[in-house]
Amino acid sequence: MRKIITITILFLFQSLNVFSQEDREINQNWSNVKTQLELKTEVILKFTGKVKKSKIIDQSELKQTEIYNTELKKVLENKILNQATVSEIRKKNNELNTHLVRILVGLESDFKLTNDDSVMSLYDQLSNSEIQILAAIKKHNQSCVKQNKKELIFEIHGENKAPSVEF
Repeated sequence: MRKIITITILFLFQSLNVFSQEDREINQNWSNVKTQLELKTEVILKFTGKVKKSKIIDQSELKQTEIYNTELKKVLENKILNQATVSEIRKKNNELNTHLVRILVGLESDFKLTNDDSVMSLYDQLSNSEIQILAAIKKHNQSCVKQNKKELIFEIHGENKAPSVEF
C-alpha cells in the first residue's frame, strides 16, 4: 500500500512538473511576442520623428500613429497573461497598423524621404520587425494550441483570410 501511495505522489509531482513546463513555454513565447512588439514601438517612434517634416504625409495620420504607438506601449507593460490582455494588445496593434499603413502609402509619394537613407533604414527595420512579430506570434499560438489554451491565442490573418486595411 505504501508503494502505491509513493508511486501516486511521484506521478502527481511529475504531472505538475509537466504542466509547469508547459506554462513556462507559453509564458516564454508570450514574452517574446511582447519584446518584438516593444521593439516595433521604438522603431515607429524614430520613424515618425523622421517623417514629420514631410509635406505629403497626412499630419493627422502621423499624430494618430504616435497616439496608438504610445497606447500599445502602455498596454505592453501589463504583466498578466490572460485573454483580456492578449485581446487588448491585439486591438492596439491593429489600430496602430491601420494608421501606420496610411503613412507608408504617403511615404511612397514623398521622393525626398524615399531617397533619405536614414528613413529607408527605419522602414527596413520596421519591415523586419513585422516579420519577427509574426514569427513570435505563430510560435506562441502553436504552444497555446498544443496545450489547449485557445483563449490565449493571438489571432492573426490566416492563409485563407486576406489582411484588410481600413481607409
